[in-house]
Amino acid sequence: MSRPGQTENQTEHAPEKSPQTGHFDADTIRRGAIACLPLLPSTIIFGAVLGVLSAQRGLSLSELLFMSLAVFAGSAQFVSVDLWRETIPSATIIIATAVINMRYVLIGASLRPVFRGRPLWVKVSGMHMVADENWAVTMTQKDLANPGFLLGGGIFLGVVWATGNTVGYLLGGGIPDPEVYALDFAFTAVFAALTIGMWKGRVDLLPWIAAATGSIIGHFVLPGTWSILAGAGAGVLVAALTWREDMDDDSLEAECAVEGREAYGAPEGITDATPVTETGK
Repeated sequence: MSRPGQTENQTEHAPEKSPQTGHFDADTIRRGAIACLPLLPSTIIFGAVLGVLSAQRGLSLSELLFMSLAVFAGSAQFVSVDLWRETIPSATIIIATAVINMRYVLIGASLRPVFRGRPLWVKVSGMHMVADENWAVTMTQKDLANPGFLLGGGIFLGVVWATGNTVGYLLGGGIPDPEVYALDFAFTAVFAALTIGMWKGRVDLLPWIAAATGSIIGHFVLPGTWSILAGAGAGVLVAALTWREDMDDDSLEAECAVEGREAYGAPEGITDATPVTETGK
């Protein structure tokens, strides 16, 4: 039955609305969390080590958990806790953690396909839950259009990290130095494995070589963690100099995220991508 002012022909051929998906749909969040399951052992172990260190430095458990929630950056937290004293050197901690976390500028730039076409609140809430690990796992996915995958991994790692913090803090000094059992190499091993899934072919060869070379040189000539930024900067520079238009991501998901068209994971929802033709002419 047609509505007033609508012809029978228009009623019969009116396109059906497809189910819509939000910016963070539950299924994609779940898949992101499951994809990060292999990271559970190393995350909880290092979370526990931070808990032990925090207890030794005199932080309360609530202060530690608040820092994990507000900062959510393991390396920066380790540096902050290591520098913690009765008279807290605030300026030193701020500068040190800022240098370490400068890598997130590059990480954020690489996540452009995930957040294209999304409102600011989605970008802010999604980026807050970005850790090195769930970022690396997300970048191995073919479909980057929905930020729920990234958020799901971040929530999972955040819960595991806080659990490790709590266990370590309660155990106090019962956990030995991670170097004794080579546990300090756990995260390095994880990232070495994740790089296999991030390899896209010869187009990545020169930037990867430049990043490795920059990191090695920076390790010998620069203080602290500046070698990380040196490697990242070298890789980005070479990637920019060798970029060609045909290297752009022209996949359906990327196009939909930019243009606002309907496709799975795109801001407008889900459709079968069938074009709607006008009727009644």
